[in-house]
Amino acid sequence: MSPDPEFTRLALYARSDDVRAGLRWAAERVGLTVVDLTADPSSVAAAVGPGTAVRAPGGLVSSAMAGSAVTADGAVITLAGPTPEWFASLGPAVTGRQWVLCTPTEARSMVQDSPTFVKLADGKHPGFPARRLRSAEVLDEAVAAVGGSPDVELLVTKEWLAIDSEYRIFTVTREVTAASPYRVQDEPWSPLLRTHRASFHDEAAEWAHQFLSGLDADSVPPAAVLDIARLDDGRFVLLEVNQTWGAGLYGCDPAGALRAVLAANSAGAPGPDGRWLWRPDRHLRY
Repeated sequence: MSPDPEFTRLALYARSDDVRAGLRWAAERVGLTVVDLTADPSSVAAAVGPGTAVRAPGGLVSSAMAGSAVTADGAVITLAGPTPEWFASLGPAVTGRQWVLCTPTEARSMVQDSPTFVKLADGKHPGFPARRLRSAEVLDEAVAAVGGSPDVELLVTKEWLAIDSEYRIFTVTREVTAASPYRVQDEPWSPLLRTHRASFHDEAAEWAHQFLSGLDADSVPPAAVLDIARLDDGRFVLLEVNQTWGAGLYGCDPAGALRAVLAANSAGAPGPDGRWLWRPDRHLRY
């Protein structure tokens, strides 16, 4: 990977020592200066500026934007990636089930009817893990844990998948830049998963490439993390999408992951109409 003329620095925060060390190695390998961030949102705003790419969890970046969307020197925190609307629009042929993007009130009526899988549309929050909910009261408790706003965005589905294995895929437009298994037959991530007899990470990467290649050019995110499942019947489906600049590596090549992080930070990444611009859910409270 050659140096990116658009960037000279990587502002980096990662909870995992392995992720932090891997991305630091990848950044310094291509001549980027690494600026270490802390868990204080003000450290993000202070680091942002010309030539600086950001890699930090979405909650930290969201808090930084809420406190100071424009930094002291006038630089704006601008990041791009797949949107909840895009994911929901892909339909069951890609995702394996029908997803609905909705408010807690709309989700509540679905949960009251029967068990429903509910997740935050974009953010990650320990108070609201993605899970199957069996009562409206549990949904109310989860919404209260993230601030209680009736306008929090949720993704909801009634269907349940029989999953054999799961894979993390980093992409830049249609190109897969890194891939790794993160759960195989109920075994969670460890370096040994890559040699597991039931790991199909190469096939998952090829499925991701073929899926993205089948989309119109203006329907492909500039960079994305695709979490892909192989079902018990051998089919691949798209479980969820994540932002490259906030996602964990789970054994993915740091250099390939960094390429996707830089692509999401690029000035042109949101697109001429801004469709890929990351807009944090301002109703979430971290």
